[in-house]
Amino acid sequence: MENKRTIGTTFLQIALGLLFIVSGIWTVQGANGDDVASAIKSLFSSADLASILCVVFGVIEIVVGFFLLLRLFVNLSTALDTVLMVVIMLSWIVMIVMMDFIGSKGLLKNLGNASDFCGALQRFAMHLLVLGAIIKVKD
Repeated sequence: MENKRTIGTTFLQIALGLLFIVSGIWTVQGANGDDVASAIKSLFSSADLASILCVVFGVIEIVVGFFLLLRLFVNLSTALDTVLMVVIMLSWIVMIVMMDFIGSKGLLKNLGNASDFCGALQRFAMHLLVLGAIIKVKD
C-alpha cells in the first residue's frame, strides 16, 4: 500500500522541523525562554552539567528538525525511517516528562497555585500537540 502524504501532514512536518530547529538553537544557547533549557537548568544544580546537557539536547533537536525537513524530499529506507521516528517520539516523551512534570514550571511543582498550574497545563497540552504531530508524521 502506497503512503500518500496529505497537505496537512506536509504542513505538520514543516512546522515540526522548524520548531525543533529553533528550539534546538535556543537550547544550545541556554536561553531562559526555552522550555527544554529551563527544565534542564531546574533539574541539575551544577551549572556546568546543565550547560552540557543543554548543548546535547539542543543538538539533538536541531538534527531532528533537519531530519524531519529532509524527509520531505528524500525517501529513506522504511526500517531506518521507522527507527529514527521512534527515537524522535521517545525523545519528545522524555522532554515532556522533564518539562511538564518534574521541571520548575511543571505540573507537579505548581499544584498549589491555580494560575501557575493552568500555565503548566497549557504548556503540557501544547507539548502533547507536538507529540500528536510527531505520531501523525511518523505514519
